Amino acid sequence: MKVLNFFYENYQKLETSYERKVQIIKPNVLIKGPRHCGKKTLIYNYLSAYTQEQILFLDLYDIRFELSSLENLVQFLQLHTKIQILCMCNLDFVFDIKGIKIPIIASTQRKDLSIVGFNELELDYFDFEEFISLSKKNLPINSMLGLFLQTGRSGLKEKDIRCIFSRLELEILKYIAKNLAHQISIRKLFLELKKKSKVSKDSVYQAIKVLENSFLLYVVFHDEKNLKKVYFRDFAFRNALCIQKDFKALFENAILTELFKLKTQIFYNKFFTFYIKNSKTAYIASATLDVDLITIRARKILPKALELGVFHIFFITLSSEKSFFEQGVKFEIVPFEKWALSF
Repeated sequence: MKVLNFFYENYQKLETSYERKVQIIKPNVLIKGPRHCGKKTLIYNYLSAYTQEQILFLDLYDIRFELSSLENLVQFLQLHTKIQILCMCNLDFVFDIKGIKIPIIASTQRKDLSIVGFNELELDYFDFEEFISLSKKNLPINSMLGLFLQTGRSGLKEKDIRCIFSRLELEILKYIAKNLAHQISIRKLFLELKKKSKVSKDSVYQAIKVLENSFLLYVVFHDEKNLKKVYFRDFAFRNALCIQKDFKALFENAILTELFKLKTQIFYNKFFTFYIKNSKTAYIASATLDVDLITIRARKILPKALELGVFHIFFITLSSEKSFFEQGVKFEIVPFEKWALSF
């Protein structure tokens, strides 16, 4: 029990200076999200209503923590009756909660982890609106967008990325970065990696599965064919992993991350950058095209929109703005910042 007692007596309640759109309403909740998305801060915000002696806070990634100490957890809680809430950060296995009579808050980086009887709360990286509200820089909105696209959603730096991932995972991430916004074949990825080092197909597939399960990658499937594109949950990973500049791909990934807020499956095809079937809405990344060129393109894709029953198409730009109707389909040409702040 020495380890549990150490963490109980040395809990450092942090003063939090911001709140997220997502909040913990009540305990017995499992918070899911990628590394460095703010899960721990979310928990600290909730714990502000408790005193230090009422909290047992365990971070399973703390190098000083020993998993074997969990064998004594129920007994420890029975002895320390002042503890009213248990927090377990960075849980990566199914934990047996039988015998624990107090509320629990847990967090994990694993999509596939679940605890029977617990509500699940998914926390993503900052969206553009949160990025603006939490920024200490007093800049015009277009300058904030430039800063957002440069720094990304997570704040992770190149040196952080190097420390977090294995060599194989880094090679996979670099390949995805170089092929961002393009259709990706896992077989081709494997053949490319095989040229550099001895890897098995199973190890590559397993590594990709782990990266996706850790909320780092997001797969967008073609709406009709067996094709897919792989994007980052934080678009800044692209420039942190390769030197080739591709603003079009970066901008496309940034648009996708805002669409995560809709909590629905996203598709693509050769007409639409992103397409949401259940709302019959499509999005096209058009960072540098002017209004006239976009209008011409809109008329070219109109037949496909009518065929799919799409009634609303957004052209996301850097500055251009206009809206019009064609045969019942609404086309909106809108700057990224205005669009992103609208929902």
